[in-house]
Amino acid sequence: MASHPESVSLKPGTWLQCHHLEFCVLETVLAVAETGSFRKAGSLLGIDQSAVTRRVQKLEDILGVSLFERSVAGARLTPAGWNFTARSREFARQFLDAVRAARSAGTAVSGCLHIGLTASLSRGAFREVVARFRTQHSDVSLSFTEADFGELKTSLSHRSIDLIGGAGEPTSEHGDMMLLTRAPLYIAVAGDHPLALRCCVDWSDVVAMSFIVCADVAGQTIHDYIIRRNSDFGHRACIKVHRVRRDGLMNLIGLGLGISVVCEQWCGVRYPNVMFIPLRVKGKAETIPFSLTWCPENDNPALRRFLSLAREVAKVDLMSFGPS
Repeated sequence: MASHPESVSLKPGTWLQCHHLEFCVLETVLAVAETGSFRKAGSLLGIDQSAVTRRVQKLEDILGVSLFERSVAGARLTPAGWNFTARSREFARQFLDAVRAARSAGTAVSGCLHIGLTASLSRGAFREVVARFRTQHSDVSLSFTEADFGELKTSLSHRSIDLIGGAGEPTSEHGDMMLLTRAPLYIAVAGDHPLALRCCVDWSDVVAMSFIVCADVAGQTIHDYIIRRNSDFGHRACIKVHRVRRDGLMNLIGLGLGISVVCEQWCGVRYPNVMFIPLRVKGKAETIPFSLTWCPENDNPALRRFLSLAREVAKVDLMSFGPS
């Protein structure tokens, strides 16, 4: 495990040098970090190893620090390198997004809708809306961004996305919102878990079991939910947090390292040795609200057509759950 990253401090007078640094240099450094090799990075980028070396050395000279430890086994990030690449990776992604957005605007596409996601589209009412919209409005170009709600909220305010679909009650805090559905909750367990053959599970069946969750915002939401439900039963929750994403968490569950709570959107994907069992609380099906969020000032015609279709789906879908 690498040590905690150190800050990278620029030498005095180097700001203008960094300002004029070609993006290809940053791309090269990230390639070396991902492959762990100057040679492999060159193959990935389609350039000579010597060109990779020159680009990395150029940046190291500007920064005044070594980003990599060189050895015959390859290239390993220094603590300063860890810090720099972690920050640069997000910058590079945003830069490429900006380039794509500018090119899209320049081609004068007649219809484009940018959708932000905090959950999978494998199943559920949101998937249904997207599928129906794609069928009815095939002339509209769709693009998707999956990220934490906080990041998507920032993108929404800057109009780089048009709409967010995610768990939560509709509020006016982040813009206009509508309740699309109440998504059923499931318990995810390993296929050889004692509960795997059950047709449904009540919270009283799992209150004393060990849970695992992701370290991201969605995982924190599930973490808080588990604590709240366990307190309803007068039991202290046993929860372990793993720094993995959704697929990683499912793999840990399949290996028998714990169980977790997931919403319906996760259940349309098959994971090795993982079963999803409908969750009940005191005999009643458990659900969470799933809402759409958008800026009221956004006059994108594609967004308005999407929302109109979503309201149709929501009207039917919410009736099936009855009063919440």
